[in-house]
Amino acid sequence: MPLRVAFHTLGCKLNQLETESFAGAFARAGATVLPLDAEEGAADFVIVNTCTVTGKAEQKARRIVRRALADNPAAAALVTGCYAQVEAAALAALDERVLVLPGGGKEALLGLPGWLGSRGADGDLRGALREWLAIVAPASRVAAAKAAGAAEGSFAYEPEAFAFHSRPSLKIQDGCDNACAYCRVRIARGRSTSLAASEALARARALEAAGKTEIVLTGVNLSQYRDGAIDFPALLTLLVAGTERIAFRLSSYEPDRVDAAFLDAFADPRVRPHVHLAVQSGSDRILAAMGRRYGRADVAAAVEALRRCRSDPFVAADIISGFPGETEAEAASTLELAASCEFTWIHAFPFSPRPGTKAASMPNRVPERLAGERVKALLSLGRQGRSVYIDRRIGSEVQAILEGGREPVSATAENYLKLEIGGLPLGSRPGQAVLCRLEGRRGDPSAESIDAFARYIASPP
Repeated sequence: MPLRVAFHTLGCKLNQLETESFAGAFARAGATVLPLDAEEGAADFVIVNTCTVTGKAEQKARRIVRRALADNPAAAALVTGCYAQVEAAALAALDERVLVLPGGGKEALLGLPGWLGSRGADGDLRGALREWLAIVAPASRVAAAKAAGAAEGSFAYEPEAFAFHSRPSLKIQDGCDNACAYCRVRIARGRSTSLAASEALARARALEAAGKTEIVLTGVNLSQYRDGAIDFPALLTLLVAGTERIAFRLSSYEPDRVDAAFLDAFADPRVRPHVHLAVQSGSDRILAAMGRRYGRADVAAAVEALRRCRSDPFVAADIISGFPGETEAEAASTLELAASCEFTWIHAFPFSPRPGTKAASMPNRVPERLAGERVKALLSLGRQGRSVYIDRRIGSEVQAILEGGREPVSATAENYLKLEIGGLPLGSRPGQAVLCRLEGRRGDPSAESIDAFARYIASPP
């Protein structure tokens, strides 16, 4: 019977891409790939790719691991990712069936299916995994570093098929050279590294040749991409010029890097009109305390420039509420900036003290209840902004990528709205691009819900 492997991903699109690569490696080796919520007892082996951006993300990871083990009493759980990089011992202590692969070497998982296959099935899967973790995984990481340079393993993720997403991601950057006072991800991921521009183009061309219609460019900090003289705007220009049809979508971006070169690249019609800005605060004092390299005026200027560059783009923001020392006036200043920028969506979350970061020991901690109230106000503003944006777009034509489901089929529009599309022709499939007309808003928008109904018009040329 084939090995049955279940996967779960927490956190960023970078983690999602890496999990897709792991799933692809197991599928090619003949394993059955399952989502974590498959029927109880279905999995022999569970892989959880974790996040450490907040304490709640870590709490959720622990809860998911415990649930996975309870639902699959005979299974082992291998936990990797950023949380596993910084708290391996805490995760290993959850259960004797938990095995931990630090996130800094998780590319070794790509070789695990082949190793298990060559070893043969003797019934002791947990013992085999422990042997692999102790001997093979470290050796494979060292060999990869010696063969291709220390940064190469970070870019080994190149899935041929995507088990959990219809829109493929392309990892072009990892790590971060900033020293933001609140961030633990930079500790887990290390210094900024970048995929060679020639390799990024080769991978984009391969995805286009495979029939993909959109690529999500991912990294910890895309604005820090650098391959010699090629920075991120130059890479984006290169990718568009070196391909014919495929579209490109960004993950998040730094407000102070929305400069003339970026805007020139972003203006291309094959770059999706969607940007998620890492804003974090609307107070200059708090931004300085966070270690951010811009002020509120830079945020406002970036938003204004983006809207001059493209017709009605989807502009969203990340905001941290309740950073140590944040006053009521500073919280109000952040809310005022967000309102004046008319963000189409706001991802707001309360400050979480992360061990090993400068902010963890800062005085004047904001009470959780108060930080939570500030988050609620920002989230409400974000929902309002999304509703206004959707209403403004009703009647317009957009290109969308089909995600799946029975008709009406779910889809993601070029401007990142979540749609249900009716009237599709027979044979329509996930990953296919279609033109549709937005017909009406659905309910109260949230990050997970369907934003609007749409009607199929045609397949783009």
